[in-house]
Amino acid sequence: MPPVSRLFHFCPRRRLNRPGEEAPMQNPKLQVLANTVNKLLHRDAYGPLRKILSKRHPAELAYFFRDFTPVDRKRLFENCGDDQVKAAVLGEIDLPVAVELISNQDPADAVHILNNMDSDDLADLLEELDEDLKEKLLKLFKDEDQEAVEELMAYDASTAGGIMNPSFLALPQTATAGEAVDFLQNSSEDYAITFYIYVINSAEKLSGVVSLRQLVTCKPSTTLRELMTPEVISVPVSMDQEEVAEIVQRYGFLAVPVVDDTNRMVGVVTVDDVIEVIREEATEDIFKMSGAGQDIEYFQDSFSERFRPRFTSIFFPLLTGVTSSLILAFRRPFFTDASGRNIFFLLMIPILLVLSSAIANQSGSLMVRGIALGRVKWAHFIEVFRRETAMSLMLGLLFGLFAFGFAMIPIFTRNGSASLQVVFPMFVGLTVFFSMLFAGVVGACLPLVFKRMNLDPASAAGSILSGLVEVFTILLYVFLISWA
Repeated sequence: MPPVSRLFHFCPRRRLNRPGEEAPMQNPKLQVLANTVNKLLHRDAYGPLRKILSKRHPAELAYFFRDFTPVDRKRLFENCGDDQVKAAVLGEIDLPVAVELISNQDPADAVHILNNMDSDDLADLLEELDEDLKEKLLKLFKDEDQEAVEELMAYDASTAGGIMNPSFLALPQTATAGEAVDFLQNSSEDYAITFYIYVINSAEKLSGVVSLRQLVTCKPSTTLRELMTPEVISVPVSMDQEEVAEIVQRYGFLAVPVVDDTNRMVGVVTVDDVIEVIREEATEDIFKMSGAGQDIEYFQDSFSERFRPRFTSIFFPLLTGVTSSLILAFRRPFFTDASGRNIFFLLMIPILLVLSSAIANQSGSLMVRGIALGRVKWAHFIEVFRRETAMSLMLGLLFGLFAFGFAMIPIFTRNGSASLQVVFPMFVGLTVFFSMLFAGVVGACLPLVFKRMNLDPASAAGSILSGLVEVFTILLYVFLISWA
């Protein structure tokens, strides 16, 4: 008695890691193993390498790929095991790395590997591939597999349809508990969830659900219609993934069925999907609040991809700093005597503090979240220092030039000497440049230092970082204007 719903031959669910998802737990043993793998790769000792890799879990294998070069990743992938193991590894590693590895494979070999992946993971991966390669791979799939993947690719990635798994167990109402148990025992399929058996009517519409516990504790002759809970909480394919996660959390489900407009069941969203959604959304929210972008692909993104969101997100803090400085400039009689000599030095302080604090907040948030997700480690310190120095130099230069031009507005330098009116904008621009450079580099490195000292990196990116940056900015500004 086969289940009514469509089933696919893909292997057990291993969802591809999204930006912001957690890596395998870091520990000294894994780090030592990664060093050993690296040495074997460089010595071309593939026999010992395959022997070591054959004993490791795919999640541990995925840990190695992140820090290796593209060439080493390709060689490691070729020696990590058979097609099923390679598919499992693809399901554990970051999506950009998975795209890189599959793109380097011959299309025929790639299809053999992809055939062992779960269909929703496969859809995610194909979406990121080059269009020509994607078309070649789809043509090599069997017709039913191609149809299943294309259906999933049609859904928005951030909806229930985009994160669901189409491999589920659904049986007709007339089936008995004994028949259901026999089917489970004899089935070779790997379902996304077996804790629940979904019950459908003759029109293949969802009509109830039976838990595995109910199934094995009742009389074998009991029909699923008698056993099922008729009021099933389901979600439509178009529901946003955050709403789906909220429903699973609220009711404590291990999985929730996904239905189309006619209440026909088309898939399930499991609790591991929900955990991934929560992590992904939390990371996105944290980065949006700090203006550091939307993901944690720190070592995969190019400089321009990292620069654009950080540059544009500083504009609003810059606007508040400009507004504060203008307010002080227009109300300067409240703070000085009739001569107003040198008061314009104080008028720039708001904009100086706002800009340095903004970039410190960005760098600190990036590092704290990256450390928490296992994507940034102490071994990356030099690379982090290099990247953040380059980023801070560029941002400091651009906003330093802006501050230089802004300080030349006559309202700030009136009543000042001719020489001060010339050097004052230069002092402001230099302060912005060096304070942003300091804030960006320290904001990125301090959490790593705290982690190395077994202290909480988040505390380094909070009041400690803010205090250091503000004191440095004021001291630098005072030092420069003392030369006036």
